[in-house]
Amino acid sequence: MRRMAASVLVFEAFIALFFGLAVAKLHPSDDWAVAVVLGVVSVLLCGTLRFRWAYGAGWVLQACFIAAGVFITDMYVLGVIFAGLWWAGLHYGAKGEQIKAQRMEAFAREAASAERAAAAASEPEPAAAVETMSSDAPPPENAPLPGNTAPDTAATGGIDAERPTLV
Repeated sequence: MRRMAASVLVFEAFIALFFGLAVAKLHPSDDWAVAVVLGVVSVLLCGTLRFRWAYGAGWVLQACFIAAGVFITDMYVLGVIFAGLWWAGLHYGAKGEQIKAQRMEAFAREAASAERAAAAASEPEPAAAVETMSSDAPPPENAPLPGNTAPDTAATGGIDAERPTLV
């Protein structure tokens, strides 16, 4: 929200600069000072948007931009346009921050569940679940002999079926 509001205020500072140039050309009096004040306040408000009161001051600034239409009638239109942009910046900026907070919360929940799953997977298996073969029992029919790491090609009918493997 702060970023969007600051963007609107920076653009308003440029509009105030151009407004001041137009007023200085059309009215040779000191009416251009109004534009300088509007521009300076716009830039200063950019730096104070971390405070809650700055958003209210931004609405007052929007009213001042609309009121600047007294000097140049086009400022009525520009003031209303920038007041709409100010509203949009606040409204959609807050909505964006809400969506970001929801995503961060979902990410934190997902990370916590992944961490719990990793912790559960790293726990050792209970000793009762591991089956051991007693030394008295005969080995299964096709079980390799101890130390024999060659593949059992006899079962597959391979070429090496007749070649004995060394133990």
